Order: sequence, then structure tokens, then C-alpha cells
Amino acid sequence: MPQVKLKDKKVETAKKALAKEIIKCRGNISQRKLAGTVGLPPSNMKYIEDGVNAPSADVYEKLITVLRPKPRQRKKMDHLYGLIRKTPPPDVCKIITNNEDIVDAVRMLSGQVLTANQIESAKILFAAFAEENRKGAIENG
Repeated sequence: MPQVKLKDKKVETAKKALAKEIIKCRGNISQRKLAGTVGLPPSNMKYIEDGVNAPSADVYEKLITVLRPKPRQRKKMDHLYGLIRKTPPPDVCKIITNNEDIVDAVRMLSGQVLTANQIESAKILFAAFAEENRKGAIENG
């Protein structure tokens, strides 16, 4: 039974940490204005910024779009979102959904933890794919 409490505590800690990052990103934007921009009642935004609630996938995606965190902060926010929701960030989920055949490739990594070098290789490969598709889109009008 204590393990459930530990997991709950990790999620609660992550919610509070994500709340702090959202507040930092918000800067001079009022909480009320941010809530309206992402389509939330102000009270819901307050609960998110108080670390009581976590944003849904749709709200998190809108927050990221509006707040435009710097890469390091975005990485931290995505990590916290993943700890809370037990899922990758919404934009990554969309990539997988739009490329459903990649699921089998990802499953090949089941039980594996990639090294830093392997992650870097994957980044290079994905960047090459993105560039190839960008060039193809330009060439094809």
C-alpha cells in the first residue's frame, strides 16, 4: 500500500512543479487572459497554476503554443506532463498517430533504455527525415 502513496506524491510534486513552470512562462500575461486564450474558465487556470489540477492534453498543447517556452523549459515541462499523465506530450502522440506504422518500430525497444549516443543518433535520423520531407514539399509546390 505505501507504494501507491509514493506514486501519488510523485504526481502531486510534478503537478506543483509544472504549475511553477507555467507561471514562469506566463510572465506578464494575466492568469485570466491566459485562461481565456486557452479556452479555460479562470478558476480552472488557477487550479492548474496552484498545482491542484494538471492540464488536459488539449489545454497543455494550447499552453505550450501560447507560452512558447524555451527549449530547456519545454523539455522540463514535457517531462513533468509525462510524469503526471503517464503519456508523452500531445504533439508526440499526434506524430505517432499520424505515422501509425512507427508503433512497431518503437515496440522493438520494449524493455530497453537508450544510451545518450543512441538518442543522438535517433535525433539525427529524424532530423534527416524532416529535412527530406521539407525539401520534397518545396519541390512539389
